[in-house]
Amino acid sequence: MSRVQLRIDRRGVLLLAGSLALLVAGLIRVDGTMAALGSGGLMLAGVAALAARANLTGLGVGLSGPHAAAAGQPVRFRITLENPRRGLDAFGVQLRMKIPGGAEASTHALWVAGHSAADAELRAVPGQRGDHEVAGVAMTSEFPLGLFKASRVVACAHRMLVFPRPQVPVELLTRGAWVDDTPRSAVAAGEAQGEPRGLRPYRAGDPARTISWPATLRSRARGGGLMVRELDPPGFHPREAVVLFHSFGSDRALIRPDRFERALSLAWGALRHFQGLGIPVRLMADFDGWKSRPAGNRRQLGSCGELLARARRAAGTEAHEVQGILSSLDESTGVLIVSDMPLASWKSSIGRSGPRVLVDVTRYEAKARPARAGSKLLFRSSDA
Repeated sequence: MSRVQLRIDRRGVLLLAGSLALLVAGLIRVDGTMAALGSGGLMLAGVAALAARANLTGLGVGLSGPHAAAAGQPVRFRITLENPRRGLDAFGVQLRMKIPGGAEASTHALWVAGHSAADAELRAVPGQRGDHEVAGVAMTSEFPLGLFKASRVVACAHRMLVFPRPQVPVELLTRGAWVDDTPRSAVAAGEAQGEPRGLRPYRAGDPARTISWPATLRSRARGGGLMVRELDPPGFHPREAVVLFHSFGSDRALIRPDRFERALSLAWGALRHFQGLGIPVRLMADFDGWKSRPAGNRRQLGSCGELLARARRAAGTEAHEVQGILSSLDESTGVLIVSDMPLASWKSSIGRSGPRVLVDVTRYEAKARPARAGSKLLFRSSDA
């Protein structure tokens, strides 16, 4: 069990200084009243120190909450302050818990009676992915009178796996036409144009841009109605998709840990995106030894998320490794390539065959706003 640490506060310093001054002055001047006041102040400080230490001694803390969370998303913990002592209450106890990523959550209990407990709910936002363990909960108290500040750290282990922040790559939505490949509908999304199938009469719900005006004029001349173009779904519909993660880079590109974290977020967002569309998807990464990890259902997706949460950057990835993995994939397989290195440092080292989408991690970095006269430079994050 951890010991209670005491630190004298400003009020305590003033009380001790004033009491000592009164005691010394009373002894010099042989003034019993002044000496008694000084002695009383010193005794009050001593009693306050003993009460402050006893206020936290023997208290226990229980912690319950989720064992899995996502970076940037709030989670709730239930913390219980237990007072197993009989006849000795606890007053004004502050509880502070550090969340993985640097954030802190705190609460307080005004009064906990002896042989009872008090519950509180903490809301926190993990800021860093990984397999973390909350090391302990710090208890502080300024009872009584605020003369001393007592503190104590209680071990309260609670393991929590924090997944990366999911971020769907913009390239996936604007290039490769995978946004139109959902098998749930035969209607093209956005402004995409598919292969023309023919003409048919207008039906309620058809967009106005699909109306063929030359065919409509001919139909009107024969007494008919509006005619629209019927299109097949556009784009390439992959039989399966592969999210390929690598850390290869040439041209002596600088290794940055923040880009590695951002690349993991992009890979995780892509896996969730494909799984939501119902497209079979696999994860292949150099930090996992290029093993093929399927993510077609919720359980497999969770396993991939755990892998990304515990990932450590691979050192020494070579270009021939990436080329060998790409050459082993079928040409009908859609490949999304994610790297923590700038796109210009590895784009020329891979081939061009097959449907591929290359993700540039540098476009997701924070960009600086133009500075105005008389104002400081502000930064805006481009997180999705």
